Amino acid sequence: MKQYSKRTALMHWVIFVLVIVAFYFGHELDESKDAAAKLSMYPVHFLIGNLVLLLTFLRIYFRKKDGEPAPANANPLLNKVASLTHVLTNLTVMAVVVTGMITAATSGVVEALKAGDPALIPDFHKVDAKEVHELFIGIMLLLVVFHVAAALYHQFVVKDNLLRRIMIKRFED
Repeated sequence: MKQYSKRTALMHWVIFVLVIVAFYFGHELDESKDAAAKLSMYPVHFLIGNLVLLLTFLRIYFRKKDGEPAPANANPLLNKVASLTHVLTNLTVMAVVVTGMITAATSGVVEALKAGDPALIPDFHKVDAKEVHELFIGIMLLLVVFHVAAALYHQFVVKDNLLRRIMIKRFED
């Protein structure tokens, strides 16, 4: 097996796009002064986060069920680093979503949504769970940058076509 299965690859890229969209909405929620706009953005942000969590679990399941390509590096230490990076990225993505759920549940924002009242939106600077959520977002971003940098290094410096492994398109070589 030289590539991840189509469904594993598809979920990888869908999750990547959804994380970017969730990050965008989260940033807009932090920066917006328009309470009514915030009230309409929270459900979208929550839905995307929940979808990311579900798809992450499915991707892990399919990766185990469908198998995965052999390790990419000749150096066993580098293979361990790659494996650890994948595990930590998955765990951190899950932690971002779970801490987001905890933030929503403990902040009072759910009550604001139920009432449809923007005046009830809490001051998230006073919500401890939000700090933990942001911490995991930072860790996730660092891991993603490391992951992308390693993939690009393989693709353009080592020139081993590593990116083909996670492409949806099937290659014959």
